[in-house]
Amino acid sequence: MILEPFRNYWCDIKWMVLSILPPRVMWTEDPFTFAQTNVMGTLALLQAAKLYWESLPEKYEGKRFYHISTDEVYGALEFDGTFFTEETKYQPHSPYSASKASSDHFVRAFHDTYGMPTVVTNCSNNYGPYQFPEKLIPLFINNIRHGKPLPVYGRGENVRDWLYVVDHARAIDLIFHQGRTADTYNIGGFNEWKNIDLIKVIIKTVDRLLGNPEGTSECLITYVTDRKGHDLRYAIDSNKLKHELGWEPSLQFEEGIERTVRWYLDNQEWMDHITSGEYEKYYESMYKNR
Repeated sequence: MILEPFRNYWCDIKWMVLSILPPRVMWTEDPFTFAQTNVMGTLALLQAAKLYWESLPEKYEGKRFYHISTDEVYGALEFDGTFFTEETKYQPHSPYSASKASSDHFVRAFHDTYGMPTVVTNCSNNYGPYQFPEKLIPLFINNIRHGKPLPVYGRGENVRDWLYVVDHARAIDLIFHQGRTADTYNIGGFNEWKNIDLIKVIIKTVDRLLGNPEGTSECLITYVTDRKGHDLRYAIDSNKLKHELGWEPSLQFEEGIERTVRWYLDNQEWMDHITSGEYEKYYESMYKNR
């Protein structure tokens, strides 16, 4: 049953690039969603690729299964200047990150057991155009535009490393074509920000582009109860990717934020369509009682 959707397309599958990210509605209340999507979904695609590629005369020659994962599988860091490297042991703290860790292990197991040519990458927080507005940056841009509260988890002290989506795409393309089979690469922006500091940059940028006096929207900041299993700090060390394949981010963060804010403000019709209907129910369930 799980292989049926692939049967009409197997003749064209020479590689797979996989990133399965279910919506994070009910973050810890529905762990089965994450297991079904990330674990069983990854396993279904691995098995589909295995059965088809092994049926060919050339078997796995010229093939690659590329699995995109997250830095959340590593757990959390202290404020001590350390970073996640490719050798950092897995220590997921939420059902979502546990499901992603499991999918990573399945990908590596298919290489070790069946010889499937795989590669795994773990990336930091992405931002840029077309991001679903449950994510911090598009959510806050849209809320500022409408004068709605800006819900900040805890005191906004959580730290994340931010990566512009185009730079992530460049890294994927490079690793897919030049990365070593069965290897792991971390992809980060060398760009740590506390959430509250990032939010103030967003506010300043949006207010300026909307023609508002500086600081106009800071009154919208609303501190809400932190979510369960919310790690305090993530930070990716991408030096392996930089030294082995020559990749590094192309944009300074302020330039990336400027481009991102301009894109959402210039594409308000897209945003209004995305945030209608089911999204409104999601938003209410996430923030109404916090």
